[in-house]
Amino acid sequence: MGIVQGVGFRPHVYHIAKTLGLRGEVSNDGQGALIKVVGDRSTIDTFIDKIHSERPPLAQIETITRHPLPQTDFSDFIITSSITNTVRTKIAPDAATCPTCKNEIFDPLSCWYPYPFTNCTHCGPRLSIIKKLPYDRQNTSMANFNLCPECQQDYSEPLNRRFHAQPTACHVCGQKAWL
Repeated sequence: MGIVQGVGFRPHVYHIAKTLGLRGEVSNDGQGALIKVVGDRSTIDTFIDKIHSERPPLAQIETITRHPLPQTDFSDFIITSSITNTVRTKIAPDAATCPTCKNEIFDPLSCWYPYPFTNCTHCGPRLSIIKKLPYDRQNTSMANFNLCPECQQDYSEPLNRRFHAQPTACHVCGQKAWL
């Protein structure tokens, strides 16, 4: 529970699990995030510690509840689709553009130059674009903006800071601004 949707939490969990050699899955649900993980107790304890200590900048973890899993047969660790159930989670407020996105806006070699709506999982709109939970692109005002191939690649890559950043777009596929 806490603020874990739309802030890069699932990629964060994925990265830690892969680094520690754990198997399982992570998804968004109405409670926040649902993590199923298989490994030895000490590695799982390290995993939980890292989730807290290395959390994404906009994430707020209120509680982590642990339960034993029934016998499972995970061969890898993956990010799965969101689960729609009773909603008891929070959404992060909109966040100012992070330094990395600002650098891309002012870099003539970047595809986000000079795109004013550049964002990632560390910054950009959240609360102002959501229509309902779970916080997935089809549940936001971005649903009608189809991603170009470059943005789709970033959006689909679990280790990219734009992985499932719902407002991700560029001057080719996103909103337009003019004076």
